[in-house]
Amino acid sequence: MKRNRFFPKAILLAAVGALLTSSSAFAALVTWELNPGNITGNVGSSSRLYTVSGSSITARGYDNVAGPDTAHDLYYKFENPVGGATEIGLGLVGTPSNELNINPDGSVPHYLQLDLRSILSQGFTNGEISVASLQNGEGYRLFGSNAQGTLGSQLAGTWSGLAFDNKFVSVPNFGSFQFLSVAAISGRVLPVAFQATPVPEMNALFPIVGLIVAVSSTQILRRRRAARTAS
Repeated sequence: MKRNRFFPKAILLAAVGALLTSSSAFAALVTWELNPGNITGNVGSSSRLYTVSGSSITARGYDNVAGPDTAHDLYYKFENPVGGATEIGLGLVGTPSNELNINPDGSVPHYLQLDLRSILSQGFTNGEISVASLQNGEGYRLFGSNAQGTLGSQLAGTWSGLAFDNKFVSVPNFGSFQFLSVAAISGRVLPVAFQATPVPEMNALFPIVGLIVAVSSTQILRRRRAARTAS
C-alpha cells in the first residue's frame, strides 16, 4: 500500500522535472549556414537573407570607411581545407582570398554584419557564431551595433588559431544589440554560420502541464475521500 500511496508523488515529481527541462528539449538550436549550398562564387548582392524554420537573419557586407560605411558584395567560398582549417563560408568579393582581412595598421577595412532584429523580436537567446579559415596566427573579433551599416563597439574576446576554426562560440552580451559584426583581427577569416535558441512553443508544454494537473487533481480527490472516511 505504501508503494501505491507514493506513486502519484513520484509521477508528479517526474512531471515537474520534465517541465523544468522542457525548454531545452523543445527549443532546439536553429542554425543558419551562411553558405548552405557549399558553392563558390559571387552572391550577386551585398546582402543575403537566410530563413530556417520560419526565422530569418540577414547578412550584409560593408567597407569600413570615413563617413557612412559602403555596401560590399558578398562571396560564397567553398574550397578544400588549407593548413588544417575549413575554407567554407561567406566572404566578400575582391578581397584577398575573398575573406575578411585586416589593414597593416590593425584597423578594420571591411566586415560582415548580421541583422538579428527579426529573431530578437521572436525572443531568441544564446546566440553563437562560427568562423573558419583560422590557420594558426589568424583570428577574428566581434562588434555589437544598433545601427545597420555601422561597425559598432567591440565585444569582449578574440578567437584565433585552429582551436577555434569552424567552432561555435558564444556571442558576448547577446540580445543587447540588434546587429552583430564580424571582422578579422589578424590574417584572413571566413564566417561560417550563426545559431541561437528559440522560445519553446507553448503547445509543446501542454502535455506536461496536463499531466501535472491530472496528478495534482487525483491527489486532492484522494485526500478529500480520506478525510471523509476519517470523519
